Amino acid sequence: MSAPPEIVYDRAGFPLVWVEEIRSHIHWLPVTKIQLEHFLCEVGDSAFDAAWYDRILELNPRVSPREINERNYWKAFATGLRPAEAERFARWCGEDYALPTTSEWFAAYRALRDRSVSPPDWNGALQPRVRTLLARVREAWSRAGQNRSLPDTRAGHMLMRLGVLEWVEDAGNGQRWGGVGLPHPDFHGVLTNPDHGMPMRPLHPETDRLFYYGFRLVRREAS
Repeated sequence: MSAPPEIVYDRAGFPLVWVEEIRSHIHWLPVTKIQLEHFLCEVGDSAFDAAWYDRILELNPRVSPREINERNYWKAFATGLRPAEAERFARWCGEDYALPTTSEWFAAYRALRDRSVSPPDWNGALQPRVRTLLARVREAWSRAGQNRSLPDTRAGHMLMRLGVLEWVEDAGNGQRWGGVGLPHPDFHGVLTNPDHGMPMRPLHPETDRLFYYGFRLVRREAS
């Protein structure tokens, strides 16, 4: 059996990288509003209409890729979605896509927190707007991480630290969903640390619309 490719691209053209420790690809960044807008244009579901997106933007306004900087880069990400809505986005991406489990996310984080910071070679496969967004987020995180003396690792540049809280499927938890990662404190001052290996557990994940919660997907290798 041939080795999986290092990089694959989702339906909106955003990259996922292979993490051997979880035998899956995982989004390089949390899902962005650009990806969400592709979804909204194609899905044809009345539950995701213009009024729905307006509510999302009220919680965390969008920013164009060229305007991203260390004071606003979290505005590039799709936050405020409930877990079921994030699952619907995953189904649109493809049958192998899913929200990661808690154990998958933390295993990926542990694998990436000591790994080379250099981004993969995208091989010219990125659309210009996607390339600009990835480059500007990378620059913004570098400045934000340096200001807080965070280690310059791949996990950081993938925004597993100083990004947003991310939905994960939290097996064994009665409410099913948890949150992982470390938001930028200017976005939300929630006290969490991915090095501790414990998810946050919001009280009402299925009904509350939490502006600081985003998500990324895994694409699991077919067995």
